[in-house]
Formats: sequence, C-alpha cells, structure tokens
Amino acid sequence: MGHACLRRSGAKAKVCLLFAVGLVLVLMSTPARAAAPFTLAETEREPGVVVYPAQTPGLHRVTVLLHGMCGEPENACRHFAEQVTANEHLLCPRASRRCDGGGSTWPQTGFEPKIEQAVLRAEAALGPGVDESHGRTLIGYSLGAYRALELAQHGAGKYPRVMLIGARIVANQKLLRANGVERLLLSAGAWDMMHEPMRRETDRLVRGGFTTRFLGLGPVGHAFTPSLQEYLPDALGWLAASDGAGS
Repeated sequence: MGHACLRRSGAKAKVCLLFAVGLVLVLMSTPARAAAPFTLAETEREPGVVVYPAQTPGLHRVTVLLHGMCGEPENACRHFAEQVTANEHLLCPRASRRCDGGGSTWPQTGFEPKIEQAVLRAEAALGPGVDESHGRTLIGYSLGAYRALELAQHGAGKYPRVMLIGARIVANQKLLRANGVERLLLSAGAWDMMHEPMRRETDRLVRGGFTTRFLGLGPVGHAFTPSLQEYLPDALGWLAASDGAGS
C-alpha cells in the first residue's frame, strides 16, 4: 500500500496520505489483546497452577485464589477472572490431594509451602510484569477459605488483603496484625449456612478494632452463580483501598 501511495500525486496523494494516517491512528488506539490463561500442570516436584494474566501490559499485582473441597481451580477462578485481571494477575493453585470423584482437596497441614511454590512458579512464567511491592490479594472459597486464613495468619506480610467466602472461620486478630493483614472481607450468600456465622464473626472483629467487612452475595447458597459479578467490583475495590489503590 505504501508503494501505491508514493506513485500518486496531487489530490489523490492527499487522500492516500489521510487514509494511511487514519489507519495508523486506528492501530495505535486498538487495545492489545489480553493474554490467554494457561495451566502449569502438576509434576512430581511442582504443584499445578492455573494462570490468568492481567488484561493489559505493564506491572501488575497478583491475586491468589484457593478453590474449595474437591474443586478444580479453573471452575472457581473463571468466576473472578474477568474482573480481577482488569488490574491484577490471577493465580489459582491446585490443591495437592486428588479426590476419588474428581477435583482436588487441601490437606490439613503442609499446604502453605505448596501454595507458595505454585505462586512463585506462576510468577516466573509471567516474567517481569509481576509487582510484589504492595503484597498479594488472597481469596479463599469454602475449604479454601479455611486454608487461606491459615496462610494469611502466618504469611509474614505477603497477604495484606484477604477475602474469605462461605466458611465458618474464627480469625486470630493478633496473628493477622502480626503478619501484615490490613483488610479482611468475609462474604457469603443469603442461603448459605455460613452467612450468619460469618456476619457475626465480622461484628466481633470490628469490635476488636480490626478492619473487617461483611459482604452478602444475595439470594444464593453455597455456590458461585453469575450474580457474583454484581458484587465483585465492591469487594475488590474495598480490598484495594488498603493502600489507596481502590475506592
């Protein structure tokens, strides 16, 4: 096309030049296609992890999500991927124990180093676009919420922002503070048996002076539904506000 333009003159040359400039502007304004999610399969030495890269180039923080009992990381993380990756990379470790009926589950002990290994493996695959300067966001669902709480309470500052969904947790404020947790969001659907216990735990933590919030997920039970998308902006924004990055 460039050679054809050079052979033209007069008014036709001006039209050709305007067309070329317009095409360049359109190409420059077209956003880069988001990188596709990928899976790092588990091996004898390394845990598996599903990685959803941030939608735009540059430095981005990471969110780590722990799935529930006998779940698949893809099934849990797909509900969060679109909104989380607008600003952060989403890393979804696979639990280490396989369930007979499918999926994987978290053991009672020894899961912390496996999760950290999975996170570091994912970050290495993402390359220089990972920002750890503000710590990580941690989300846990069901059994993954119990493991996420343990991870946060012994995380040595790695997880300042934590969201726990659908679990009857009892948090240790002293451990949370000592390990750098700044904000704790508890969440459950109105039909989830964990709704009221989590709301009461939120009240207890607030009375103790810890920055905690409860977020109801509407008329749903102990499962993710499309309606979760309505609540995620509020949840993610509140968590990010711990360092002024949110609203």
